[in-house]
Amino acid sequence: MKRFILLFFTVFTFAISPAISDELPIREKFEQSKATYSNKCSVVKFFQEHVSYANEKDLKSLLNCYAPEFITNDGFDKKVTENLLTSLWKDKTEIKFTNTVNSISFYGETAIVNVTECASAKMKNQDKQKGTLKSCSNILYCLKKTGKSWTIISENVLTEEINIAWGDARYVATFMEAPQQVGADSEYSAKLFISPPTGIIAIGSIRNEKITYPQVESENVFRKFAPDYSLERLLIANDDNTNEYACATIMFSNSHAKNNAITGYAHLIRRVNVAPKNNFIKDIRSKDETIKK
Repeated sequence: MKRFILLFFTVFTFAISPAISDELPIREKFEQSKATYSNKCSVVKFFQEHVSYANEKDLKSLLNCYAPEFITNDGFDKKVTENLLTSLWKDKTEIKFTNTVNSISFYGETAIVNVTECASAKMKNQDKQKGTLKSCSNILYCLKKTGKSWTIISENVLTEEINIAWGDARYVATFMEAPQQVGADSEYSAKLFISPPTGIIAIGSIRNEKITYPQVESENVFRKFAPDYSLERLLIANDDNTNEYACATIMFSNSHAKNNAITGYAHLIRRVNVAPKNNFIKDIRSKDETIKK
C-alpha cells in the first residue's frame, strides 16, 4: 500500500511538472521580491532624501524623485505637484517636514511603501497674531526601481489631518471626527469638539470641499456650539467621484475683547476619500430570493 501511494505521488508529480515549469517566471518574480536588507535600506534612504529635499526647498531634486507618469489618488500629476510645491514655498513660512517608513513590500522591480508624513510651522498673520500649523498624513507610495535608487509612480493618501490655530485658538483643545471613506453621493457626519478655558466664547462652521486644483473654498455658515461644546453637521459627499475634505472653522473671542472682537481662530481639515459609484454591479439573485428578502 505504501509503495502504491509513493508511486502515485511520483507519477502525479511528473504529470504536473510541465504546468509548474510554465509558472516558473511568476515564482522567480516572487523570489526576487523577497525583502532583502539592501532593498529595505535603499527605500529608507530614498525617503530620507525625499524629506531632506523638501526641508531644503530643493525643488529640482525633489521633482526628480517622481516618475514622469506619476499620479495621485486625487488625479494630480507631476506638473500639478510642482505647482503646489512652488505655491507653498512662495510663502515665507518655514515648514518643517518629517517622515517615518512604516512598512515595505516588494514585487520584482516595484516597492509598495507605507509612510507617515508630518509637518509643523510657526506663523504670523496680517494682524500679527502668532499661529501654528500641524499636519499628519498616512500615505501608500508605489515606487519603481531606477538604477540603484527609486522613483515614485503613484501616491495614495489614506488619511490626512491638518490643524491651524491663531491667537487664542492655540490654547484651546480642538478635535474633529470625519469618516476616512464614504460612497459617492452618500450622507456622512462630521463632528467638532472643543474645550475652551473659562471666558472664551466660540462659534463654529463645518463644511465639505472637493479636492481640486486650484482649491475652491466653500462658504462658512457659523453656528453656536452645544452646551457640551460639540458641533455636528450632516454632509453629502460629492457625486463627481472626487475625494474631498471635511473642513471646520472656529472663531474665538473672550470677555475682555472690545465689541466681541475676534481674538483667535482655528481651521481643522480631515480628508474623506470618496469611493466612486460602480454602475456595473448587478443583483444576480433570483426573483424568489429578492422577494423573500
